[in-house]
Amino acid sequence: MAMDSSQVNIKEELICPICMDLLIGPLSLDCGHSFCQACITANKSLSNLEGESRCPVCQRTYYPWTLRPNRQLANIVEKFREVNVRSHQWQTRNVCERHGENCRNFCKEDGKAICSRCVQEHQGHQISPMEEVVKECQGKLQEALKKLTQEQQEAEELEAAISEERDTWKDVINVIRRYVCGTRHSPFCV
Repeated sequence: MAMDSSQVNIKEELICPICMDLLIGPLSLDCGHSFCQACITANKSLSNLEGESRCPVCQRTYYPWTLRPNRQLANIVEKFREVNVRSHQWQTRNVCERHGENCRNFCKEDGKAICSRCVQEHQGHQISPMEEVVKECQGKLQEALKKLTQEQQEAEELEAAISEERDTWKDVINVIRRYVCGTRHSPFCV
């Protein structure tokens, strides 16, 4: 069972741009790009003396302490791995052990591939062709990826708003300090 185009599209989103393999312990930058934890923490080639680094993809600056774990993406990568392992198992074990026939159906209640002769033993169960089940799982994975992308974008927007708010408060505090220091001797004046 070869990967179809939707699986390839999903896999492209789950690849680390540095090692070009499936993400392991994904960390996300403020720019939205995600990398394997080991890859991005070892990325010293684009850093300067102040600890500021650049995203290997878009060159946007970031600080190492702003890296954040992306648990949702990690979960999707894990589910993708599980689907690929099951797909591989179905490829190599696509023959019914009892009847020696190809397993072309899937019993959703028992969660296993079955041949046409096993279908009789699963009467009353929800039986679907294997291709439908695979497409259904791929659709669920695509939806999860869309939701993750949307949530990540919302989180980035919130983070930008918080950063802007923080900068505004820093400016207000500096104005107050200058005012207090200019009008009288204060312990806040350094």
